[in-house]
Amino acid sequence: MLPAPIQNLIFALERLPGIGPKTASRLAFYLLRAPEDVSGQLAEALTDLKTRIAFCQECFNITSAGRERCEICESSQRDGAIICVVEEPLDVLALERSMPLKENTTSSREFFLPSTASARMI
Repeated sequence: MLPAPIQNLIFALERLPGIGPKTASRLAFYLLRAPEDVSGQLAEALTDLKTRIAFCQECFNITSAGRERCEICESSQRDGAIICVVEEPLDVLALERSMPLKENTTSSREFFLPSTASARMI
């Protein structure tokens, strides 16, 4: 009933957490009516997210693509003997905003996968 590009966008948006069919439809039609630069900036931001961001090889926090370690792991002010485990990289940001930590922070996203019941050893 809807043209394929609109339906494809609605389906893609529905896959995002917290976005149901109604919200996905509203967003799709907003983007359809919005100035070209709005959808262009969104497309560019999504592309940048996937091409310019990576995960730290040491703690699994987010970092710039091309870097092996994030700023936290690179910091000489962190005590490597103490570790704080959080569920997601977003949790690191919340902790850092509330008060800078002295320990290294590891995201457990690579250790406990929500889609499986098994856990990997840290």
